[in-house]
Amino acid sequence: MGPVDRHLSGPEKRVITQALQHCRGIGPVRLAQLQACGVQTWHDAVHHPDQVPAVVRAAVIAESRRSLQALEDDNIQYFVDHFSPLDRWRILSRYIERCAFFDIETTGLEYDDTITTIACWHDGRLHTFVEHENLDDFLDLLDEIQLLVSFNGSTFDVPRVLDGFHIPNLPCPHLDLRWPCYYKGLPGGLKHVTASLGIKRPVDLQDADGDLAVRLWSQWSLQKNVDARQQLIRYCAADVLLLRPLAEFIAGLPMDSLPGLWDTLPHSAPLVGPTGLLEERRQFLAARFGSASPRLLRTRRRR
Repeated sequence: MGPVDRHLSGPEKRVITQALQHCRGIGPVRLAQLQACGVQTWHDAVHHPDQVPAVVRAAVIAESRRSLQALEDDNIQYFVDHFSPLDRWRILSRYIERCAFFDIETTGLEYDDTITTIACWHDGRLHTFVEHENLDDFLDLLDEIQLLVSFNGSTFDVPRVLDGFHIPNLPCPHLDLRWPCYYKGLPGGLKHVTASLGIKRPVDLQDADGDLAVRLWSQWSLQKNVDARQQLIRYCAADVLLLRPLAEFIAGLPMDSLPGLWDTLPHSAPLVGPTGLLEERRQFLAARFGSASPRLLRTRRRR
C-alpha cells in the first residue's frame, strides 16, 4: 500500500482504476456504453468480461489486466505513458504524495538560451539550484524523485533540462499539469489558472514574469546584484509552490497545502530599478559570447 492510500478511501481509491479511455477503441461514446453496462473499473472488466461489449471486449480486458499489473508493480511511468490526456489527472489522485514539483528559469526563450535557476519542491522541502553554483546537483535530486510534475514542462522545462544536462531522458516519470488543467476547463498560463482558483502570488511577485527573470539573471551575472539573485530564486520558487495546491485541485482533493503556502519562500529582496531589458540582454550576450553572440551570428546570416 503506497503512502497516499492511507488518506484515500472508498471511491477515491478507485479513481485511477476508472481510467478506461486508454483502452483501444474507447472514446467518450464507448466509455458511456461501458459504464451503462456496469463496467466502470479495470476490475469490472477483468472479473465480468461478459458485461464488456463484444466489439471492444478483448482490447478492454487486455489493457485492464496490464493496468492492474502496473498498479501492483507501482509502475507510475506506465500510466504517464499510456493514459489518455483526459484521464491523466487520475494519476495525481493516486500518487499526489509522491509528486515533486519543479520549474526552471532561463536566459531567454530561444533554443540556445540556457538554464539559470531551478526550483523543486520534493520530500517536504524546497530545493533551489543556480547556474555556476550548484545546478548539476539537480541531477542527483532527480534520481530520488518518483513523479516529477510541472506546468508546461513537456514543451519547455523538460527539453531544456535534457539539452542542458546532456541526458537522453529523465530518470523518473513526468506529468505536465497544463493539459489536465485544460481538460478540467482551466486553460491558460499558470498565473491565470491559479488566480482563477483564488490562489495569488505574494504582492512583490504579482507582476513578475519570464522577462523579469531574464533581467534579474542579467543583473546578477553581470553586476553581482545579490538582491536580483535572491528575487530570481524567489520568483522561480513561487511558481513551484503554486503547483502543489493546483495538483490537489486537479486530483479532486482538498487544497491542504494552501495554509502557509509561502512560508518556505526565500525572503523578498528590493526590486531592481527600471533598467532597459533589451540593453541588459545585449550586455549579457556580449559578455558571454562576444562577437559569437547567437543574435549577432543570425543577423549576419540574414545579410
